[in-house]
This record gives sequence, structure tokens and C-alpha cells, in this order.
Amino acid sequence: MRQVLCVSKTRRFPSFRQWKQLSNVLSKTEKQVVQTAFLLIVVSIASIVSLYLFINRVEIPTQGGEYTEALVGEPQLINPLYATSNDVDKDLVTLIYSGLIKWKPEEGLVPDLAESININEEGTVITATIRENARFHNGDPILARDILFTINAIQNPAYRSPLYGSFKGVSVVQEGDRVVSFVIEKPSAVFLQNLTVGILPSGLWADVLPQNAPLAALNLQPVGSGPFQFVEFTKDKKGSIRSYTLKPFKDWYQSPAFIDRLTFQFYPDQKSVLDALENKYVKGVSVVPFEDKEKTGQNRAVVLHSPLLDREVVLYFNQKTNEQLKRKTVREAIALAIDKTEIVNNIIQGQGRVINGPLLSSMLGYKEAETTQVIDLEKARTMLKEVMEVTEEAVKKPNKLTLTVPSGEEFSRVANYIKTQLEAIELEIEIITIPSQTFFDDVISPRNFELLLTTVMFDATQDPYLFWHSSQIGSAGLNIVEYQNADVDKLLESARATIKTEERQTAYQTFEEKVVADLPAIFLYQSNYNYAVSRDIQNVKLDSIRVPFDRFAKINEWYIKTKKTFR
Repeated sequence: MRQVLCVSKTRRFPSFRQWKQLSNVLSKTEKQVVQTAFLLIVVSIASIVSLYLFINRVEIPTQGGEYTEALVGEPQLINPLYATSNDVDKDLVTLIYSGLIKWKPEEGLVPDLAESININEEGTVITATIRENARFHNGDPILARDILFTINAIQNPAYRSPLYGSFKGVSVVQEGDRVVSFVIEKPSAVFLQNLTVGILPSGLWADVLPQNAPLAALNLQPVGSGPFQFVEFTKDKKGSIRSYTLKPFKDWYQSPAFIDRLTFQFYPDQKSVLDALENKYVKGVSVVPFEDKEKTGQNRAVVLHSPLLDREVVLYFNQKTNEQLKRKTVREAIALAIDKTEIVNNIIQGQGRVINGPLLSSMLGYKEAETTQVIDLEKARTMLKEVMEVTEEAVKKPNKLTLTVPSGEEFSRVANYIKTQLEAIELEIEIITIPSQTFFDDVISPRNFELLLTTVMFDATQDPYLFWHSSQIGSAGLNIVEYQNADVDKLLESARATIKTEERQTAYQTFEEKVVADLPAIFLYQSNYNYAVSRDIQNVKLDSIRVPFDRFAKINEWYIKTKKTFR
């Protein structure tokens, strides 16, 4: 009885011994079915695993690679006290040195070496606290004494720094090893920009006499605190520097750069620079001129980047050299004939953005135009005719104006378009082209023009004061048409003298309205800045920059090498 019960007892799942007997009890067809099913199960599992790994596998930036860029010129003084007059020096200084604050494309001015910046209620005391982990490239900590040394050097006439005027009347007070305060005579909205100046290591510079500072070896073998540090430079037989190499600073207080080596090669002219790019001797060029944009854009090995630059192209009226231009009706007629959209879209092939006043879209107080520009050649002709018929003397004078422009393909195209449009309203135009190298001395400084087509390049403060305040009239100033308006002067002064954003915005908006109403110039377009970088270099992204060296604002995020990982 017990044996019967044991035999009749059922199992829920076959034993291993029973599975071994499976081939003996299955037919040939059944065996094929089982084998096929088993194979499908294995393939399905493998496919699911592979798909999961594929979906969740990502490439991320990793350390490695070299970026080589070609520039015109060569380094002279890689020192924040002196670099303002040399584009190569400015590029290198922005990579090697750090200031208390810096400019970021999305945020504007933000703390850099400083972990915090505090301004008192009156706006006359700016206090900076230095990051604890801030180091110079030689390993020395950055302390308040380094800030004091740098600013005192700028303020010392013996150093002959071009930045001397930026810190005139400023007192620098050490509050502790890591805290320093700047005391200014009155509130200034533009003073913060001065604190972007790179900080020198006092321990290395203290023994250098001020008058010998421009001769010091540290100007070519600098020690800063920026994302890259000096490695080496090479010279040719004539003693000119031909290349300059940097590497990431591993102890930088932010994420170190991915690119292992950053090398600059120097050439005598723009043609040599572009030839080096075409022949793949370099992986990038610092600037691509307007006339070379199309050819460079066809180079499949590079990406042409064209962020908006804080530079505007303007047609100025000199009312002191031509009686006709004193009449606002004449200036209005000229404005009616010039189609800015046509200039941007077709004449300069989309290399810019139409503007309607002295403020750019990135500037405080900018306001989008509520109406589109009206182009009416017939009305412009009628307006001119009525003005010229006011007196017999005016009728005898030919409607002739000179249009002065700097040399270059872009200006030539725009000038010829303006000439065509103005001749359509019966104004005779003579274009006078002046070499760019002598343009300031021959035209700007002596105010030697009637109509002037040129650029206005804002500095990092984006302050229009330099171009429109009456104090800037004269050969040394940049108020090119010697514009005078007492209300505009007050608005520009008040915008500078407060740190309250709303007050500054209101002042600038009113300033722009008054300038546009007075029509001392026609604001045409904001320019793009073109530079080219190899397709190997990833994550080069900027929509706008203030000055050319801002193209490096996010260089620590550029990368060449990647590695695979899973989410």
C-alpha cells in the first residue's frame, strides 16, 4: 500500500533525472520544436539585454586631445596690466589669469576668484571674499595681499599700465587674509567690470621694480590662476615667437578643461592664417574676415561660428562740415531711403541683426522696436526737393555728399548699396575709402567726413557714455559727430551713478528715445563675429560675445575625446 502511494504522488516540476530522459521520450519533430524554441528564447534574452545596454549607453567627454589655433601677430606682454592693446596678449591673458569676477554668456558678471561680492547700500564699498581653494599655477594660495598688489601696481604711475584711469581715486582695503574692499568716491554701475582684471601673484612680482615690469620674464612665462597654465613657447631664427603652448590647470577651482594641450601659432597676416587652416596645420582660427566667410564655410573640416558681437555699424551725419546735413528733413529723407533689412539679409548675407538705436539687445534698457522701418523713396525725394527749394542759394548747390568708409569687403558692399539708394532720391554720393590702419588718424580724430560708415565697438561695460556724452567731444573722444544734448548727458550720468537696475534701465531707454529722435546717425545693424574651429572640437556654443576673446568663455567645456558609460 505504501509503495502504491509513493508511485502515485505527483511532482509539480520535473526532476533533473527526468529532464535527462526528455530526448528519449520525444519524437524527432518534437525535438526540433524544442530546440527552435530554446534558441528563440536565448536570442530574445540577448536582444533585450543588448537593447537595454544600447539605450542606456552614453558617450561623455573625457580628458585628451590638442587644439591648435592660428592668430595674426605674436605675444608681447602676457600680463593683465598691459594686455589691453594687443589682441594676442588679450586672448592669452583671459586663459591664463582670473579676476575677482568674470563675464558669463548667460549670466553677465559673476564671481570668479571671489566666492562672493557684496555692495553696501550706498554703492560705494564693494567687498570681495576670495575662494578658499583658489590657487596660482605655482600652488600658492590667492590671498588679499595679491589683490592689493595688483591694484596698487595699476595705480602706480611707474608701472605705466593703461588701466591706470580705471582705478583712479579707488582705495583698496584688506579686511583679512581672504577679504578685500574697494572704496569708491561715488556709486558707479560700471566699476564692477574693472574687477575682471587678472590678479598677479605678489610673491613673484614683488621683487620686480615697477619701471622694469614690462621687461620681466614673467610677461612671457606668466603665472596666473586661470583655467590654463603656461607650458612653453618656441621662437624662429629672428627671435619672433612662433608658437605658445598651454595645458589645463588641474587645481583650478572649477572643473578643469578636457583638452590636454592648447597651442597658438602666430602668422604675419590673415591670408597666412587661413592658409594654415586650409592645409590643416591648425584646428582653428581666431577670426574669419567677412570676405573669407564663404570660402571658410565650405571647408568641411571646420565649423564656422558666428555669434553676435557688441559691435554696431552706423551711418553718421557730420552737421559741422555740410550745411545740408544740419537740416533734420535731409537726414530723415536719407533714413527713408536705406532699407536695413535689405542690408542684413542680402548685402551682408545675413551676417548681422538690424538695430534701431544705440542700444544692442544684450544691453540694459534695450527695447524691441514697436514698428517696422518704412522705406519710401518717393517721399524722400519730395522731402529733399522741398528743403532745397527753400532758398535760391540752396538751389544753386548740387545735392552732393561724400561717404567715407574704411577699407574692406563688407563696408564696400554696404557703401555701394547706400550710394545706389541715395542716388535714387537724387543725392549724388562720392565714396571715399580709407585704409583701416589709418582710419582713426585720418578720419575719426579730425572729424574729416560728411557721411561716415563705420563701426562702434563697445567695451565690456557696454556703456554708451563714451559715444554720446558731450564730454567726449574732441579729437581724443569717441563722440564722433560731436552730438550735444543736455538731457542725454544727464541720463547717461545718472545711469552710471546708480547700481539700481530699474533706474538704469529707465535712464537708458529714455536716452535711446532722445538720440533716435534727434537723428545724429542711422543705426544700421549689429555685426557677427566669425571664427572657425575644427569639427573635432565639440561643445563650442556661444550665441553672443562682448569682445573677441570671449570666444573662450566656455573653453573648459570644449572636448575632443569621449568615453562610453551607462546611465
